[in-house]
Amino acid sequence: MKISIREWNKHDLLRICSRWLDYCRTAARSDMRLKPDCESAMTQWLARRYEDPSSIGYIADQETDLAGFLIGRIDEWESIPPVVESRRIGVIDAVYVLEQYRRQGIAGQLIQRALQSMQDANATAVETIYEVSSDASVKTWRAAGFAPWMVHAYRML
Repeated sequence: MKISIREWNKHDLLRICSRWLDYCRTAARSDMRLKPDCESAMTQWLARRYEDPSSIGYIADQETDLAGFLIGRIDEWESIPPVVESRRIGVIDAVYVLEQYRRQGIAGQLIQRALQSMQDANATAVETIYEVSSDASVKTWRAAGFAPWMVHAYRML
């Protein structure tokens, strides 16, 4: 099966929205509930992100089927408090591969394409978040050269 990676276009947004919300419906923690207007909110957010010149998006296609996607951005980062010099960094906000296409290296291909774009745009570093409870996720990000630096921890009350 041949997978091709390409830049996103406006026609991809509805398919991304649908897949992302499907993921959110199954991955949300018990204290995280989707808003009643989540489809509208996601559609509007994706449209704004698509139009934002700092955004990047890539689609993994298997013929006419969307196998996965990546959404990210390249921006100036400033520390809080403002004591570290600002720098240009990339942020990978989301990588998603449909279940039937997983374990074929598609996420890695999407990540590598984004890393190259970010490097070409003079980003000095790239950050992301991922599920540490998923061995496949940890393996994918480590294979792409990512390592934990600061831990974002979560506790239910």
